[in-house]
Amino acid sequence: MKLLRVVVSDLHLGTGVEQGKLNPHEDFFEDDRFAELLVHYDALLGEDAEIELVLNGDIFDLLKVRVNGHWPTEITQEIATEKLRLCLEGHPRVVLALRTFLSRARRRLVYLPGNHDLEMLFPEAQEVFRRYVAPGELASRVRFITSSDTYYLPEGIQIRHGHQLERIHRIDYARPFRERRDGQLVLDLPYGSLWILEVMNPAKELRNNVDRILPLRVFILGSLFFDPSFGFGFLVRSLFHLLRRRIFTLRAWSKRLSSLPRILREEVFAIGGYDEVAERSLRKVRGTHTLIVGHSHAPRFRTLPNHKVMLNTGTWMKMIHLNLQYLGQDSGLTYALIEYNEDGRAEPKLMRWHGTSRMCELIPYAD
Repeated sequence: MKLLRVVVSDLHLGTGVEQGKLNPHEDFFEDDRFAELLVHYDALLGEDAEIELVLNGDIFDLLKVRVNGHWPTEITQEIATEKLRLCLEGHPRVVLALRTFLSRARRRLVYLPGNHDLEMLFPEAQEVFRRYVAPGELASRVRFITSSDTYYLPEGIQIRHGHQLERIHRIDYARPFRERRDGQLVLDLPYGSLWILEVMNPAKELRNNVDRILPLRVFILGSLFFDPSFGFGFLVRSLFHLLRRRIFTLRAWSKRLSSLPRILREEVFAIGGYDEVAERSLRKVRGTHTLIVGHSHAPRFRTLPNHKVMLNTGTWMKMIHLNLQYLGQDSGLTYALIEYNEDGRAEPKLMRWHGTSRMCELIPYAD
């Protein structure tokens, strides 16, 4: 039986948009194209082949979803399920496409939570997802990877979202929750998530493309000259947030102050060298010839000197690259295919989806 694996990451589905209204926290506008992708491979391989869809993190951008008018920093199971419900309701075309895909014979789905959808670690959130996209008997076709950040394939391939490769987004998978004084379990959010909630989200309401520009540090430095009120404000808010959340906490603040050089080195100045970190991680792993990641929104296919492959699936958001090596706008729509030849050997490929030709498209808003 033929097997195909399709790996996508970083769709960043928000709560959707209404015609004529700007939602600065919605970055996914490719509902129809995503549905076309699933239909294409479903029809191409037919019922005799097996297709596994791997949703490799940040499928939903739950960090950008308001609950009762604000972005909560203590995420309970009730808050997690409500945020997920709002995103599912905001993208009915995607929900229908996933449900239709799973309803076909020999189709299955694997979900790895990323740093923007850590709420999927809650079993209750997983049940909400199944209820929408895999109701009834289809639920058995959905699998969540929650004991670690890695989906291990027997062919020597590792699939990771990639947030564990950056210290500011790293979590403890053995203890992803902490108990509040009232006994409720809440997500133990990493510093990177708190920074997004308290610094980046307000910044997106001022400049909604701020998190779609790479590298961020170049954009902020440029804004000091061309948009100084925003640039200086962003830097000041980030600095005060770092001091409040990472240094001058009530617990052991003196110890944290002494560790300031390490924190700056590992959590601030280290931002931006993601490709190199992923490649170093791959070199250290024995028995693995391919590492598939997402997270950085930068599609890559690199063959290392030892013939190992590092593949980054990129994002379906439209990104703007300021780095001279990748200067310009990236249309996104990238993903990975893992095909298997007659000998059973896996052949990973980086792909870009173009979909069907269109005469026109709906513009939900213009700003």
